[in-house]
Amino acid sequence: MDGTHLNNKIGIVGGGITGLISAYFLSLEGYKVDLYEKKKLLSETSSKTTKLIHGGIRYLENLQFHEVKNGINDRKWWLENFPDETKLQEIIILSKKKLSPEIFKFFFGIKVYETFAGRSNIKTGRLYKQDDLLSLGIKNNISAGISFYDGLMQESVGQEIIKRCKSNGVNFYENNEIKSIRSEGHIEEKQYKKIIIAAGPWVSSFLKQNKIDTNKTIDYIKGSHLIINRKIKKGLMFRDQKKHRYIFALPYQGNLLLGTTEQRVRSPEDNHVLDSEVNYLLESINIYIDRPINKDEIIKSYSGVRPLIKSKAQDFHSSSRDFYIQKDHNLLSLFGGKWTTAPSIARNIVRIVNNE
Repeated sequence: MDGTHLNNKIGIVGGGITGLISAYFLSLEGYKVDLYEKKKLLSETSSKTTKLIHGGIRYLENLQFHEVKNGINDRKWWLENFPDETKLQEIIILSKKKLSPEIFKFFFGIKVYETFAGRSNIKTGRLYKQDDLLSLGIKNNISAGISFYDGLMQESVGQEIIKRCKSNGVNFYENNEIKSIRSEGHIEEKQYKKIIIAAGPWVSSFLKQNKIDTNKTIDYIKGSHLIINRKIKKGLMFRDQKKHRYIFALPYQGNLLLGTTEQRVRSPEDNHVLDSEVNYLLESINIYIDRPINKDEIIKSYSGVRPLIKSKAQDFHSSSRDFYIQKDHNLLSLFGGKWTTAPSIARNIVRIVNNE
């Protein structure tokens, strides 16, 4: 840290993962950073994820190669920089037929995924036979599985990020809702070199409130999860009951984490877990496991609204998780993104701030 920009102040509105990692990267460059959050840090969408640190193997189906590449590179960053708060997680994709177009598609997709990773590949998966799956509690009509590896984070990763930001001099203003900004560089009455709006799914409404036009629109897509009192030896990935999308079942803190759903809602406040979502998740996993899960085993449920950029496609299941940075004078507004790719967003923020 050379101190070149030590007297340059950056203001960030939004204390989710994107705001925090942007603050961290900027502080490493020598900037003085003030971050404002209307509630507690990491209390909204960023705390309500599937806990995966991943490139997004599912996105290969929709040819979202750029996003997968970013995710794979950032996955490596998380695993290397937070070794005590993250770990490798093997995930088995289940198939009813051993020799089927589906299993060959999975095999090809995983090899593309691992090839994209190149030197960043964390570990190579393997083929699971029916006997292997039976020992994991999978139904005997599931004939094969093929695995890949991604990262899984612990809850402690968020607190570690906050700790590192504080040690670099980042000032946090929690429970401090910002009402007024100006693109010239003002947050309320404070002047900054640059302002970064990292408000997640609230970004569009926040900018509209401040009469700032936007190039993108947020599509509010809710994802619900269940924590279940059931141990699971390996991570699983499988088609839902309607075969529209994939669901994950992951070992998490001695329990099973099941998710996620995808449902369009009207606003970021519509983050309640519905009975229909609970039924959907349980019915989907019970297709594959020999000891069905019932509602009495649910310890906790939670739901978050993702800040997906709205596309022209009617099928939001195939919407991109990529990000976009809108520039207005001294204001940078972040649209889209996800936990894993927060470092990619932060690198772009640093590049823009350094060059202007």
